[in-house]
Amino acid sequence: MVKKKTAVAATSAPTPTLKAQIVEPKATPAEAQLHAWERAVRHFGRQEFEPALAAFTEAAGGPAAHVADKARSYVQICERKLARHDLDLRTAEDHFNYGVERLNSRDTEQAKIHLGRAAALEPDADHILYTFALCCGMSGDGNGAYENLKRAIGLDPRNRIIARQDPEFSSLFPQFPALRALLGDEAN
Repeated sequence: MVKKKTAVAATSAPTPTLKAQIVEPKATPAEAQLHAWERAVRHFGRQEFEPALAAFTEAAGGPAAHVADKARSYVQICERKLARHDLDLRTAEDHFNYGVERLNSRDTEQAKIHLGRAAALEPDADHILYTFALCCGMSGDGNGAYENLKRAIGLDPRNRIIARQDPEFSSLFPQFPALRALLGDEAN
């Protein structure tokens, strides 16, 4: 019996080779949140508020409540920092209101700038001078606090009574005895 040879066709397709593939496991939601937080903090430290805002927003959506809460706080800070460039403060009241907002946020440097501008635009506005005096005192400027409060009292003597009862001013008396003296013995 004659055996027939069967031809084996050679295929031109290369045989698959095994390449070492590094497959990184997918990050868990908590890990993704921490990575977003770390990116956000780096951007924030460089004062890159737009990318920081995006990363903090991403971190705020993560599962760890304490990280999400902090991220939401920083989202608001980034939004304020970005909105600051769009401020159009023209009047004394505009500067006064913004200065009060900054003072309430304990940003005494910006508050002092805007309250000073408001006082320059309306030098006879006792409420501006009173608040400017408080801001000066809170920022460590005892002379500025004294002079502005003195002017506010000169414009409206009721400011003396108000300052005596104001806990913010009361906290400044030990640091600035001239303020206590300006308000009289009842301020002790």
